[in-house]
Amino acid sequence: MNKIIKKIIEKTQYKGNNDPNVKQISASQFGDELLQIWLRYKYGVIPNEKFTQSTLGSLVHIGIQEIVKHEPEIEVEKDVLVKFSNGWTLSGSIDIVDNKEKVIYDIKVTTNYTLENILKNKDHNYIWQLSVYRYLMKELTGIDYNTKLLMILKDGNEFDNRKQASTPHFEIVNIEPKTYSDIESKFNEIVDKLELHEEIGSYPEQCKDLWIRKLKNGKIIKKKCEIYCSYKDVCPYYKKNENINNIRF
Repeated sequence: MNKIIKKIIEKTQYKGNNDPNVKQISASQFGDELLQIWLRYKYGVIPNEKFTQSTLGSLVHIGIQEIVKHEPEIEVEKDVLVKFSNGWTLSGSIDIVDNKEKVIYDIKVTTNYTLENILKNKDHNYIWQLSVYRYLMKELTGIDYNTKLLMILKDGNEFDNRKQASTPHFEIVNIEPKTYSDIESKFNEIVDKLELHEEIGSYPEQCKDLWIRKLKNGKIIKKKCEIYCSYKDVCPYYKKNENINNIRF
């Protein structure tokens, strides 16, 4: 592997606790399906060995945070957590906190399609993630912060006729957060389900939305698994359902 790429992959690795069986749920997991949360709990964080979508996102995060971190009353990569009486912890690493304007920003490198989904779906995992950050900051400071997504849209919304391509651009989106009671209720629900599966020794159900794509040659691609999930090699469902008729949606 080229030493430059190797260094990039090394520097963009997750810096938190990598160990399995840690009773902790992160803000970025909060809107995930239960199986994804369970696999991280059972296997810890699996390091990236290739340049992936996650690597690209991490590079953009590092660049933006480096630009703004010296601004007055700006904090970047702020780690926050709350420990609950049930022995579990809710945690988060906030991309940008503007303590003057009282705004939490979460950086996303994504597409217009995702933006449209966020605007339509009030239960989108990005909304849950920001809402958890807000909850944790409230617990830490007693202040109600506003929540915004700082989105870098790779496909853009402006078409360059000369290049015959869309140009990427920024979009800052105000997010209406979940209530604090919503966060606590969902957190307790997730913990209860994880502990039940731990007790009876079973896996949660397969993820419902696998972003299935069927190619002309009949091959099935589970896009969510292939591109975005680092747990596919330990997932009990990944190798089993090669036929689209066997996949739950």
